[in-house]
Amino acid sequence: MVEQKSFKHDGSLLAYRKLRRDGGTIALVMLHGLASNSSRWSEFIEHSQLRPRWDFIAVDLRGHGASVTRCRQSHRLWASDLQALLQHEGVQQVIVIGHSLGAQLAIHFAHRYPQMSRGLVLIEPVLPDCLLPTAAVLTRLRPLLRLLIGTVRLANRLGLHRRNIPVRDLYQLDQNMRALIRADPNTDIARYYARPLADLKYVATVSYLQDWHALMSPLPPLESLTLPILALLSQGEQLSDRDKLMQRLTVLPSSDVKVFDATHWLLTEMPQATRRAIEVWCAEQMGVQ
Repeated sequence: MVEQKSFKHDGSLLAYRKLRRDGGTIALVMLHGLASNSSRWSEFIEHSQLRPRWDFIAVDLRGHGASVTRCRQSHRLWASDLQALLQHEGVQQVIVIGHSLGAQLAIHFAHRYPQMSRGLVLIEPVLPDCLLPTAAVLTRLRPLLRLLIGTVRLANRLGLHRRNIPVRDLYQLDQNMRALIRADPNTDIARYYARPLADLKYVATVSYLQDWHALMSPLPPLESLTLPILALLSQGEQLSDRDKLMQRLTVLPSSDVKVFDATHWLLTEMPQATRRAIEVWCAEQMGVQ
């Protein structure tokens, strides 16, 4: 049974979902993407064949889902939160699975805490140096974003913020999206999954801005990662130059790159194929059936 849990770290309440075996010391940790939350992984956890032998921990990053806060947020702070959470749960080693922004955080975590990291699964990772020209413009707006974030944080401290922010159920959103696709195979998923105004309904404005700032921030050198890595990419990737992204990933010391016929939402568009690729990789690379 999946438990809903929380604990405090560095003044912030961190919420997470946990499915653990007795005495487990290694876990699959799942990190959501921009303006998302831990319900992104509900379907994966429910159907995964890894459940009998693996622990699962799906995290609401600070500022997302039930981890509501308007304090500073960054990859460094999220990685510190995750390390504290794992120590709180007595988990010694992890395979980190991250989607998009969460894939970036997985890289940061492995770089900062290599002794805890057994492997990474990067689902549609965003590498700032592999962005398409239209998206790369955003990296040059980071100074403006910092100014805007500071302004919004000041307004928050003066009491100008929403009092109640609902938590989006991404499991249900995915079900609804698939029903639309079945009714019309030409449905543009980006119209429903890349809508800032819709995203802002479910996340504080300052958190949303800090998500984008983090997404466009430099990553640690990938060459420093020597652990096994599985990268799952979409054929129709809309943010990154797929060929450049593949080239960057395949030069890693121990990487396996797979490309699927999807856009940027593999867990929505191809949940079974994505889940199976992760299960097979975990069994082959980590020696766990």
